[in-house]
Amino acid sequence: MRIAVSGSHRTGKSTLIATFVDLRPEFRYEPEAYEALADDIDLTATEGPSPEGLRSLLDYTIAAVRGHGPDVSVVFERSPVDYLAYAAACRDAWSAPVIHEFLAAAVPAVRSSLRHLDLIVLLPVSDVGAIPARPEEDERFRKRVDDRLRRALIDDDFDLFDDRDLPRVVELSPLPARQIAELMRLTEPSGRAR
Repeated sequence: MRIAVSGSHRTGKSTLIATFVDLRPEFRYEPEAYEALADDIDLTATEGPSPEGLRSLLDYTIAAVRGHGPDVSVVFERSPVDYLAYAAACRDAWSAPVIHEFLAAAVPAVRSSLRHLDLIVLLPVSDVGAIPARPEEDERFRKRVDDRLRRALIDDDFDLFDDRDLPRVVELSPLPARQIAELMRLTEPSGRAR
């Protein structure tokens, strides 16, 4: 089973994945692209990566997702959809034409990559269990990313999902203790069929 854990920054993705992999050691962990590429990614002054940096993160993630066949048990920190949400939320740092151009180029590649995932779980922004903010972080941006990610995954604003309902998308509880129980249930053989 190929799982991606999606969410805005500071939603507890790494913590959830670490707990999950401890309980399900058959799953391989694929860290988010930023861990591998951070030194090469230009950041904007106010909101996340530059368009070129975000595209590098997206390309890395798509390659990682495509690199695992259906017989592999793997959990990815972030899905390709996350990068669409970040781009759509960058309205204070990027111009509207730059956002539009990024999304127009990225959506087809993201849509194609999703057939290589079986499940995407969304961790919502919540005050419960949130990782403390750094002084320079903008809480409004974090919430905009959450809104855009929910709209992309749940409402399918980018028309990413076809009639096969693959990958399955599930929004988890905002409570960390419930998140692991939900993820464990979803990854049981009986949970896959539901």
